[in-house]
Order: sequence, then structure tokens, then C-alpha cells
Amino acid sequence: MTMWPRRRRQRPPRRLCPELDDGQLARTLTHLKAQIAAQGDNLAESNDRGALTYPIEQALRDPGDDWDRRMHRLLVLSTIPEALVLARQWRSRDPAGADALLLQIFAGIHRARAAGTALDIDATVRLCRHAGALAPKDPAPWIAMLSCRRMQRAPGAVVQPVWDAIKERDRWNREAHRQMLHYVSPHECGSSALTVQFLDSVTIAAPPGAPVAALSLTHSLTRYRRALTAGGIEALTAHRHWNQPHERALVDQALATWPQPGFLTHAAALADLNLLACVLTKATRLPDAWPVLEAMSGVATAWPWELDGDPLQQVQEAHRRALRARSRQTSR
Repeated sequence: MTMWPRRRRQRPPRRLCPELDDGQLARTLTHLKAQIAAQGDNLAESNDRGALTYPIEQALRDPGDDWDRRMHRLLVLSTIPEALVLARQWRSRDPAGADALLLQIFAGIHRARAAGTALDIDATVRLCRHAGALAPKDPAPWIAMLSCRRMQRAPGAVVQPVWDAIKERDRWNREAHRQMLHYVSPHECGSSALTVQFLDSVTIAAPPGAPVAALSLTHSLTRYRRALTAGGIEALTAHRHWNQPHERALVDQALATWPQPGFLTHAAALADLNLLACVLTKATRLPDAWPVLEAMSGVATAWPWELDGDPLQQVQEAHRRALRARSRQTSR
């Protein structure tokens, strides 16, 4: 995939872009939106023999063994409200297809998390094992299983073989590491010490610009948000979080490298730049936020901006504030 263009005076983002800079995925989503609208309430009864699902099939097939790109596309496609219906139609036409099954699995997991409803975890794990048998090299079935084990609050002895299977297939898988970061936290099945140990192990071993580059900054933002919502003195002093030596060094390192063309090349690179821009805004480092917002090329994501309200409004306001701060700085 080509990297985002570098432009001057970027306009504020006008819409959220879950597809990021993935042109094929964007075209697939546009096609699906039009086709679903044309079907209306008859979507579930449709028997169009693949007209609806073929673009999804192609979008998941074309990356080949680029597991990072496939995972990004699978996660985005699974959030379509009609994803479960489409996956079941696809499976009825291609019951031995691993991708159709994976779309069904991830769509079910997404729906359960988004709606706060129960998921039949045992049944989903069986589907994950079946998908793993159909596509033995693909880490996606194991990543879905990791999500299930998180929902179960499964012990480490159950999670470790799943984690090993993922690493064997895709050592620096972004989504898997994000899932494990939640799992090892004290709010799920781990502890603060285990979280630090996990992050250190990733930071030491991961190559520069790997898909897991944003893992530590994600954790740092999570800690900041928890301090804000804790109330009392912790909330009043939360702004000091970004001035702590470790946190400041973390942000400085990201600022020095991430916006540089060609440094971040994974599928969700623009999502990581959104994270960095948001952090710089919260840290009141608005002049520093401007080059990151430029590197985003107008691509806005829901997370983490949604943590403080309407995400598009948040990123647009950050864009305006950073531009004003940059202008004042350069006019001195």
C-alpha cells in the first residue's frame, strides 16, 4: 500500500474513516452501502448468489499472507451492521470457506461487545477451531479465540496456548497485542506488574515501526483516562500524567518517528497517528500536534477521540487549535 501523501495546510477531517487509507476497503464499503440500501428490508431473504458478498471475498482474499492487512479489513468489515447476515449468506454458498466463517465469528464478537449482550462463547470457540483447521496459517481464528477467552476471564493456562499460536503465525500482530494488553491488566485477569512486564517484553523485542508500535502509548492514555474518571485528587492532578519523565519520553519518541514518511507502514498506521495527535492535544502540546495531524492527511478515527465526546468534533477542534498554536509559534 502507498503511504499517505504529505500536504501543507490540511483541512480538518470531514468524516470518520474506519478504512483508513485502504482504497480497496473503502470501495468495498461504498459498494456494500449502496447494495444494502437497494435491498432494504429484504436483505435477509436475498439470494443474489454472491453479488453482495463478492467484494468482501475479494477484499479478504487479495492481501494473501499479509495478515496485518487482512486483519484490518476483517475487523472493519465485521462492524457493518449487516455483517452477520452477509456472513451467513456467504457461508450458505461456500460452507467450506474460512473467510466467510471468520467474518461471522468477528461480526458476532463485535455485536456482543457493542451491544453488551451475551455471546455463546463455547459455540464461538468451536467455530474458531473449525476456521483454524480450514486456514491453518491464518492467525485470525486464534485472535478471535483470544477475544472469547478474555470474555470468559479464562486463566493464563488456557490463554497461553492461544497466544503462542498467534505469535507462531504473526509475531507482531497489532490486534492480538491490544487484546493481550487488556487481558493482562488489573481490570481483567492480570496486574499492574504483569502489564509492565508485558509492555517491556514487547518494547524490547519489537522492531522499529512494527504494528505494535502504539501499544505503550495506548496503555498510557488508558491510565490517564482512568485518573480523570476516578474523581477526587487523582482527577485534579491527571494533567500531570503527561509531564512524568517516562510518559514524556514515550510521547517524544513517537513524535520523532511516527509522522516520518515510511516509518509506520502497517495497515492501521493512520489510526496510531490519530492516537498520537490526541495524546499531544491532551498534553497541551499543540504545536507538536500539528505535524502529526498533517501526516494523518484528513483521516480521522473514532478511537480515541470518542473518549471525550463526538469524535469528529473532537478531532476538528484539535486541528483548529493546533493550527492556531503553530501559526503563533512561526510568527514570532
